Amino acid sequence: MEENLSLRVLAVRNICRKPFRSFALAALVAVSAAVLFAVFLLSASLRKGIAGMQDRIGADLMVVPEGYGQNQEGVLLSGKPSYFYMDKSVEDTIRAMDGVREVTGQFYLTSLSESCCDFPVQIIGFDPESDFLIKPWVRQYETDGRGRAFFAGSNVSVKDGCISFFAKKHAVGARLSKSGTGMDNSVFTDLAGIEEIFGDAKEKGFSFLSDGDAATKTSAIYVRLEDGVKADTAALKIWQAVSGVQVIQQGKFLRTFADKMDSIVFFLCLLAALFLLLTVLALALTFSLTMYERRREFSILRVLGASRPQLASVILGEASLLGTAGAACGVFLSAVVLLPFSILIAQKLDMPFCLPPVWQMAAFAAAVLLILTGACVLSALRTAIRISRLEIYTEAK
Repeated sequence: MEENLSLRVLAVRNICRKPFRSFALAALVAVSAAVLFAVFLLSASLRKGIAGMQDRIGADLMVVPEGYGQNQEGVLLSGKPSYFYMDKSVEDTIRAMDGVREVTGQFYLTSLSESCCDFPVQIIGFDPESDFLIKPWVRQYETDGRGRAFFAGSNVSVKDGCISFFAKKHAVGARLSKSGTGMDNSVFTDLAGIEEIFGDAKEKGFSFLSDGDAATKTSAIYVRLEDGVKADTAALKIWQAVSGVQVIQQGKFLRTFADKMDSIVFFLCLLAALFLLLTVLALALTFSLTMYERRREFSILRVLGASRPQLASVILGEASLLGTAGAACGVFLSAVVLLPFSILIAQKLDMPFCLPPVWQMAAFAAAVLLILTGACVLSALRTAIRISRLEIYTEAK
């Protein structure tokens, strides 16, 4: 017999001969593969999202009106529309403090609906002269005909290089790269652009969920400290010097989400390990039970000239085929569910979330295929060894 051809064909025919059992085993492998791929993808996306938030915040302290810390988290995490204001003079007060290196403010304007998006959009005004958060991520950009600068997050739809606000088009000078943070769902413009949009809205009879004045009000103040200055100390000084504000430390802010991410990842890994263990045990039991049904079959193969290693190869080949087919289906189904709904998943998790690059997702898929195929082969190994040790001629009687 031609070893490579006959053993492969025999393994395929044995799988096809018991379609229901083979489908059930492949489905079990597919579920385990889908869970494992989801764990890899979600874990990498959460880690990349937190890293992106750390890079994008770029400030040691964030100062917001007292009681609006949760709203600020929503703006940063998912771009959830929000608005809150404090007097702009707070910026000058903080800027004059010892140990403060840079200070910049942002003004939040929230629209009820917008033609550029399928969701209410957070419009963020920044000061180009003092900004150290937005412009570092935009190497080159252009202003519109009125000298206004408009930047769009990666999830904001841009048509013909423009976004429209209240029947007026504004040229988008640059798009921000994907970060997994609320910046992806926001539109950024300078303070003059904020005033123009606000004026256009009033002329058209539209309204915003706010009525702040960008010239005298600010929503959030970002602070960079001098080297060696402790964030705790600086936060206390600001809180003592300015009444009615809440100071958020970047380190503590990010640590909260890092701890939450670790808990989520641990639970996902535990779930994946449980599914993998159940898959191995179920396959091992199934192959062990079918060995008694197939003793005569393997005895005949032995009489026809098949060696003991070849008999073992038939069992291992079946396990390998079931594992590979099931794992491939599981990875495909998991990708179909997760990738199109990544933005919704990020909103439900309420965590920074950014999908890894394609090459990394391909590496995850390959790893899942190897792990599940190896697990299936391992589950059939004991049965394959027992089959190869049978007293063939006795069993053939």
